[in-house]
Amino acid sequence: MQKLHACDDNTKQQKTCVLCGLAVEIDGFLLTTPNGIQTFCCAGCLSVYQLLNDDNTETSLLNHPLNHEDNKK
Repeated sequence: MQKLHACDDNTKQQKTCVLCGLAVEIDGFLLTTPNGIQTFCCAGCLSVYQLLNDDNTETSLLNHPLNHEDNKK
């Protein structure tokens, strides 16, 4: 099962994007996969990775920054 996480300085496991190899210079995104936690530089790379590695698993968007209650005001 893949799980999407908002990335913060305490959870960065890598300093480069798994997909494009660019440095993750801003808060990127993390995706928990069967292969471990993968780090991305942007939502675009994360989305492309998910499309290329689609194994019919669910993706949890509960921790996505756009879904926080503070943003719904």
